[in-house]
Amino acid sequence: MAEALIIVVLQKITSALGEEGLKIIGLKLQKQVPDMQDVINRMRLLQSDLSMMQAFINQVDAHSSSDKLLEAWLEQVRQAAHEAEDIVDEYVYLVGQMEGTHSFLKRALNQAADVKRWRKLAAHAKFVEDCLKKITETKNRFDVSAADNRRDNALSYSSRLQHLSEHSYLNDDDDFVGNKEEVKCLTEWLSDLRKGRTVISICGMGGLGKTTMASSIYKKEETKRMFVCRAWISVSQSYRVKDLLQKILLQLMAKSENIPDGLDTMDCVNLVELLRRYLKDRRYLIVLDDVWSRDSWPLLDSAFVKNDNGSRIIITTRIQDVSSVADSNREMKLSLLPKEEAWTLFCQKAFSRLDDRSCPISLKTCAERIVGKCQGLPLALVALGSLLSYKEMDEHEWELFYRQLRWQLSSNPELSWVASVLNLSYNDLPSYLKNCFLYCGLFPEDYQIKRKQLIRLWIAEGFVEDRGPAVTLADVAACYLKELTDRSLLQVVDRNEYGRPKRFQMHDLVREISLTISKKEKFATTCDYPNPDCNSDGSRRVSIQKDGILMPVKISAQLRSIIVFVEEVSLSWFRDCYPSFRLLRVLSLRHCHIQKIPDNVSNLFNLHYLDLGYTLLKEIPRSIAKLSNLQTLYLKGSVLELPSEVTMLTKLQHLIIDVGRFGSSASNKICRQEHLQTLKYIEANSCVVRNLGCLTRMRSLGIRKVLDSYNTDLWTSVSNMKTLASLSVITADRDRDILDLSDLKPLPYLEKLMLSGRLDKGAIPPPFGHFPKLKSLRLCFSGLHEDPLALLAVMFQNLGHLNLYRCYDGTRLTFRARWFPMLKHLYLSSMGELKVVEIEDGTLRTLRRLELWGLKSLTSVPEGLVHLKSLQQLCIGTMMPEEFKTRLEGRDRWIVEHIPYIGDP
Repeated sequence: MAEALIIVVLQKITSALGEEGLKIIGLKLQKQVPDMQDVINRMRLLQSDLSMMQAFINQVDAHSSSDKLLEAWLEQVRQAAHEAEDIVDEYVYLVGQMEGTHSFLKRALNQAADVKRWRKLAAHAKFVEDCLKKITETKNRFDVSAADNRRDNALSYSSRLQHLSEHSYLNDDDDFVGNKEEVKCLTEWLSDLRKGRTVISICGMGGLGKTTMASSIYKKEETKRMFVCRAWISVSQSYRVKDLLQKILLQLMAKSENIPDGLDTMDCVNLVELLRRYLKDRRYLIVLDDVWSRDSWPLLDSAFVKNDNGSRIIITTRIQDVSSVADSNREMKLSLLPKEEAWTLFCQKAFSRLDDRSCPISLKTCAERIVGKCQGLPLALVALGSLLSYKEMDEHEWELFYRQLRWQLSSNPELSWVASVLNLSYNDLPSYLKNCFLYCGLFPEDYQIKRKQLIRLWIAEGFVEDRGPAVTLADVAACYLKELTDRSLLQVVDRNEYGRPKRFQMHDLVREISLTISKKEKFATTCDYPNPDCNSDGSRRVSIQKDGILMPVKISAQLRSIIVFVEEVSLSWFRDCYPSFRLLRVLSLRHCHIQKIPDNVSNLFNLHYLDLGYTLLKEIPRSIAKLSNLQTLYLKGSVLELPSEVTMLTKLQHLIIDVGRFGSSASNKICRQEHLQTLKYIEANSCVVRNLGCLTRMRSLGIRKVLDSYNTDLWTSVSNMKTLASLSVITADRDRDILDLSDLKPLPYLEKLMLSGRLDKGAIPPPFGHFPKLKSLRLCFSGLHEDPLALLAVMFQNLGHLNLYRCYDGTRLTFRARWFPMLKHLYLSSMGELKVVEIEDGTLRTLRRLELWGLKSLTSVPEGLVHLKSLQQLCIGTMMPEEFKTRLEGRDRWIVEHIPYIGDP
C-alpha cells in the first residue's frame, strides 16, 4: 500500500509544481516570501527521492508480508510519504491564501505571518528530506532487499496459500448447494458433440464456489470415463509457466509411468513440444484453477493441442480479462446464491449436529442477520456456519458474535482464511487501483455507488493518473472502474438506458476487508455505528454514516476528505473541527439539513470537490470565488441562484444544478470557465447562449428556458463543443418556442440527446443525420406530423434507448423489419391520437423493455409483439384505455404470453 500512497504524493507534487497558474503566482509572491523558493526546491528533491523509493517498492513481491524487516521499513516510508503529502498540500494552501488576499493593506499586515508560515514549511520539508535519507540508510544498513528474495517469497507464498483455496474448504459434495443450472450447463459443455478443443471459463468473485463446482464435476465417474487423460492444476497468483507445464506433464504421465528423463531440466519450448506430442491423439480434460493473468495463455494455448477428439479446458478465475479467453458462448459467470439457497447452505453447516439441520426458533432472527451479512457468498456461509456449529445455541451468544463480526473476520484465527481468500484480490491489484478500491469502502453498507460521483471523487483525491492530452482524467477513471468490476471487486447493480454501468455495489464482506486495510494504512476511518469514542486515528479521510457521532475533537489534523451520510449537521460542529479541515480536498454534505454554508468553507483553498446537493441551502455566498482549485460543485436539489463570482472558479469542471441562473454580468464572464465539462441545468439568456461556445471541452450540457430568438447563437455555440456526449435542451414555452437546429454542425461523439419543445416544421431535423454514435434519444412535445421512425431507423443504427413523449400527433407508428437492431428500451407515451402500432417480424430484435403510457386511442394490443422474442418486460403505465387493459388480459393474451413480466413500470 505504501507504493499507492507514493503515487498520489508524486502526482500532487507534479501538479503543484507544474501548473502554470501556480508558477505565475509563485513568482509574484517569492519577492515577498523568499522561503517559498526553498520549499519549491525541497519539494523537487522529495519528488526525486520518492520516485526512487517507488521504483524499489515496485520490485517487492505483493505477498512478502511475512518479511517483518521489510514491513517495518515500508511503514517508515509510509509515514514519510504522508509527511511529504502534508508539505505539498500546505504549499498549495498557502499560495491560495496569499492570492486570495486582494487588499494591499491586508497583505501588508499579513506579510510577517506569511514569512513565518513559509519558514516553518521550509523547515518541515528539510526534516522530511532528512527522514528519507535516513530511511535509505536504514535499508542499506539492515540489507532490506526486494528482488533477491522475490522468487523465494513467491514460492513460499504460493505454498502457504495452497490450503486457502476454495477447494480446500468447499470440496465436500454434500456441501454443494445452488447453481444447479450452471452445473447442468457445465456438464453439457463437457459432453456435447463439439469435436474441436473447447476452452470453458468460470468467472466470479472469490468465495463463490468456482473451484467447488469444477471439482464436483471433475471427480464424477462419468467425467472420468469421458476423459481418461485428465489434469487439475492450481495456478494461483505466483507461478512460472515452466512449473505449470511440468506439473501438467507429471499428472498426465504418472498414470502411464512413461515420464521421460530430464523433465525438470527442460526449457519451456521442449516442454510445450513434449506436451503437444502427448496430447495429440488423446481426448483430454485440463482444469486451470484460480488463474489471475492471461500473460502466459499464448504459450499454454499452443501446448494444449487443438485436436478433434472433443478435448476440453476449464479455467476458473476472478478476472474478466482471463475469462474472455474462453470460446464463444462458453463463458460462465457465477452469481451470489439467492436467499433460500444461502439459508440452506448456512443451516447445513451451523446446525450439522442436529438431526434435521434446521435452525431453532430462538436463533432464527440472529441467524437470518448473519446470513444476510454473507449476501449469498458460499465461502462466508460455510465459514461462519462451521464456526457457529461449535458454539452453544444461545441467543445472547449468537447476538454477541454478530455484533463483533468485523472483528471476527479480521482477528479470529478460525476465520482468518476467509479474509485471506478475499484479500487475494486486493493483493493482486496494481498500485494505481488500490486507493480507488479502498475509497469504495467509504460508502455505507449496501450503498449503490453512482459512477459519475465516484469518478469525480477519485479525480479530486488525486488518484487518477494523467495519461496525456488524448484522454481526460474521467476517461482514465472509467477504465479504473471497469477494471475493478472485471476483477469482481465491485458489482454492477444498474445500467443506464444504453447499457453503460450506472451504479455499483461492494459486497459486505469485501467492504469489511477494505475497511480493515484502510484503518491499518490510515487511509480512512468509517464511523458507521453510534460510538462516542469514534475517531479518525490519524486517517486522511472520514466517512460519517450514523447520526450522533459527529465528534469535534477527535478528527485528524491531516484530514483530506470528509463525506457525511447523515442529515443532522450543525454549523458549530464544522466550526469546531475547522482546524482539521484546512487541507480538505473533498467535502460532501449531500442531504444534510443545513440552511447556510459554514463560513470557513470559503477558506478551504485546497478544495477540489464540494457537494451541497439536496440540502436546505437557499443561496451560495459570493466568497465561494476563493475556492480557486474547485473542480466539482454539486448543487442539485438545493439552490437555484448562482452568484456571478462562480465564474471566477476557472478550474471548475462540473457544475450540476437544477436551474442555474446567471446574471448578465456573469454570463459575459462564463468564457473564463474553459475547463467545464459538465454544465446542467443552466437557465438560458442571450449572453449565456452566445458565450457557451467558449466552453469547447464540454461533454454534458443541459439548458432550459430556451427562446425562439436564441436558436442561432445556441446551436452555433453547441457546434463548437466537438467532444459533447450528452445534450439536453428544453424550451421556455413548449407550445410557442421552436427548436430550429439548422445551424447545428456535426457532433461526432454525441451519445445522448433530449429535446423538449416543438421542432421546426414539425419534422425530424436534418442535423440528426450527423450523430453517428447516438445511443439514447428522447423527444418531447416535438409536434411531429409524420411517423418519424423511418428516418430515425436510418439515422441511428446504434440506438439503444428511444423515448417518444407527446411528440407525434399521427395515428400510426410502424416498425419495419431490420429497423433498430440495437434498441433495448422503448417508451411510447402521451400520444393521444395514436391508434395503431405495427411491428413487423424481424424488427426490434434486441428489445428488452417496452413501456406504454397514456396512449388514449390505442385500444388493442399490437399483434406484432408476438415477434419480439427478446422482450423481457412489458410495462403498462397510467392513462392507458380500459379496453386495452381488458384485451391484454383476455383475447389478446396470446400475443404477449412469451413475455416474462407484464405489469406496472
